[in-house]
Amino acid sequence: MRKIRIDAPAKLNVFLDVKKPARRDGFHEIVSLTGKISLSDTVTVSAADKIILEIDSPWAIPPGKKNICQAAAELLRKKVYFPGACIKLKKSIPPGQGMGGGSSDAAAVIKAIDKLWNLRLPEEIKMSVAASAGSDVPLFLMPSSFVWIRGRGEKIAAARRKIKGAVVVWFGRALSTKLVYEYFDRLPGGEDFCGTYYDMKGATPGAAGRTVFYNALEEAAFRIRPFIEKKKKMLFSAGAENALMTGSGSAVFAVFKNTALAEKFAKGRRSCKIARFL
Repeated sequence: MRKIRIDAPAKLNVFLDVKKPARRDGFHEIVSLTGKISLSDTVTVSAADKIILEIDSPWAIPPGKKNICQAAAELLRKKVYFPGACIKLKKSIPPGQGMGGGSSDAAAVIKAIDKLWNLRLPEEIKMSVAASAGSDVPLFLMPSSFVWIRGRGEKIAAARRKIKGAVVVWFGRALSTKLVYEYFDRLPGGEDFCGTYYDMKGATPGAAGRTVFYNALEEAAFRIRPFIEKKKKMLFSAGAENALMTGSGSAVFAVFKNTALAEKFAKGRRSCKIARFL
């Protein structure tokens, strides 16, 4: 039986600005630079006469139609006919960390079904299905490692950006995105974007080509769970050149130019993983 196997990488928000208040549809306008990393889930799809989802995960993951992978497959079948698909999802990216694991899985399902049934789908069809499945799904259809995102996630552009060094990702207890945004909305300021930090055309935030590590949601997340801020400070103290919370949390990541320092910090911490930007 033919099978299509695709790695679904996690992402880290190197830059994330958020405008408030929320739009009428409940979403916030954002500007973000995301980078895909070497930590990934695995999606394997084989032929079937209906859509089936099998999950191998150490964490509790929504089953069946409640899962974004099956939802993406169902949305795709409404656009173009195919008999079905048996989707096997092996999780390595913890949920609730702001790393886009579920969204990446959904994008991998769309790509795998397209290959499995030789659908030869136009990019606009895949992107449309991805946007319907979730705000972050379209960025994972982009072949580039770094992607600029605007709007609620539907406006995307490849970014010519490289970040070298070892990346330490420090996971934590899952944090509700809804809760973080609600707290963020109550904080003063933020009625407009920073503006000076990003350039969608040049895809190079910061002056003189310097990457600016920034996350507008950090203050809200730190107030909800102060230990996230403590983690960030610990990473800087350990020699990290940059450290930042990704997305709405709760994961914090750091870039170390010195790989030995990264390995020393991660050693003995089961909630830390070493990765690299793709």
